Amino acid sequence: MTQKMINVKPIKDKEVLKSFSNELLKNKHGQRDYTIFVFGVFTGLRISDILTLKVNDVKGKLKIETYKIQN
Repeated sequence: MTQKMINVKPIKDKEVLKSFSNELLKNKHGQRDYTIFVFGVFTGLRISDILTLKVNDVKGKLKIETYKIQN
């Protein structure tokens, strides 16, 4: 059985993203759905990759890099 490819385009409008994320917070599982959505937006991961993540995959692995740019 072959699957039909669906052409999905990214949402680039900041107001649309903000409105969508606010709507997510209004449902029963709002905080969970909002967190998954925001995580996906900021990491660029696919939903299939996000949903398979475990706490141990990210716990203690936060890395923040800062740079000073001189003129």
